[in-house]
Amino acid sequence: MIEYEVNGVIVPDELEPFFQHWKSPPQMEIKKKLLSGSNLIITVRDSGRLIGFLTAISDGAMFACITLIEVLEEYQGKGIGKRIMEFAVSYFKGFYDIVLITDPEKGAFYKKFGFDEIYGMHLKDFTYGKSEAD
Repeated sequence: MIEYEVNGVIVPDELEPFFQHWKSPPQMEIKKKLLSGSNLIITVRDSGRLIGFLTAISDGAMFACITLIEVLEEYQGKGIGKRIMEFAVSYFKGFYDIVLITDPEKGAFYKKFGFDEIYGMHLKDFTYGKSEAD
């Protein structure tokens, strides 16, 4: 049975299967920080197993940034990501700006929820979370 929960709890170890294809997967300490620093966490569980989640940060009034939306590969294409996004957009309804950064090939998915392409800048650092001794 698939269950969705707004502001659900995730144990950092549960995130392990979600970063298998990342060029620089986050270490455990980073996973802990991303969970503790999120203002919104939406969880999706199948018989208790975490199969999808969304994290977001916000100022609580005008701006929100969806930082991660992940669904395990074997559950993709079943409408889970769509439902997660519906929860997130509803949660931030009335905010001036909801943003997210995604790969270009995934843009069409987010356009279904009213997101538009914008001009932006970002700095990606694949050494995040590593000490100089690493």
